[in-house]
Amino acid sequence: MTTWRSALEKYLECRTKGLVVETDDFFDCVSAEQAKRVKRYSTFRWEQLNQRNARPIKSKVQIHTLQVEREMEDEVVVRIEAREWYAYQLERRWHEQEKEMQMRVILHRPQDKWLVVHEEKIPHEAAIPVFHQYENTEAEDKRQTKTDQSYSYNRLQAIRYAEAWWNDYNPQFRHFDVDCTNFISQCLYAGGIPLQVTGSRSNGWWYRGGNSPSALWSFSWAVAHSFRWYLEKGRIRTETKSSADQLSLGDVICYDFDGDGRWQHSTIVVAKDGRGMPLVNAHTTNSRHRYWDYRDSTAYTPNIQYRFFHIL
Repeated sequence: MTTWRSALEKYLECRTKGLVVETDDFFDCVSAEQAKRVKRYSTFRWEQLNQRNARPIKSKVQIHTLQVEREMEDEVVVRIEAREWYAYQLERRWHEQEKEMQMRVILHRPQDKWLVVHEEKIPHEAAIPVFHQYENTEAEDKRQTKTDQSYSYNRLQAIRYAEAWWNDYNPQFRHFDVDCTNFISQCLYAGGIPLQVTGSRSNGWWYRGGNSPSALWSFSWAVAHSFRWYLEKGRIRTETKSSADQLSLGDVICYDFDGDGRWQHSTIVVAKDGRGMPLVNAHTTNSRHRYWDYRDSTAYTPNIQYRFFHIL
């Protein structure tokens, strides 16, 4: 009789193998319904790779933590935090992609055999921000008026920051569970974009207070929807592009996964693949050199909308 741990180990091993080769090896350690879900996702992923003419080469998954949330005679629920890595070849160039994963795996034992019956991404719950009334100062007003007209965007510094902190959190800022836009704002700030300090959370683009509980920030600094509109209407000089291949390193992509007008995600372009398409870094699901279209995301829908911002 197999143990639930051996069934889980085989599932994770085959899951990793499936990043580079099409395999059915894990079907004897998953339920019929889970096998259909895995097969459906694998088919979708391989279609995406074929469309890009990308050839996967190597893969691995490094488990950070494995926590048993519930263990009963015929059911076990396990929470896993891990890093997924794989390498692929495109236009004779080697590319690497990394992604942090937090997932919950449920195993059942219908007879004498443990089976994985469900895997789900653990959703990120929005942090409850601590806001206090903010009083602008005359000195800050004068400094902002001066810098608004004179900044120069240093793309290299923004990219260096994105590479340094893609899987970590700068202690000079608060970390949110939904951290994507906070991270991209930090990247732009590291690249020399000045804060636009105002007395309102609904205006400007600003952060102050470091990592203290009383830290303050504007909606545009940390909320994807507000950030998208600030890039379009605010004081950061931008130019919208019609397609992803027109972007440069250090530019920004905003995502409306459902196509309903509510923008939910932000990424920064840090590299290009062999065909000149953007590879991005992001937080929340911490990712490095991820293909820009996010078709491999569980949040993806056919209605997805993108906004491509070239930072001037």
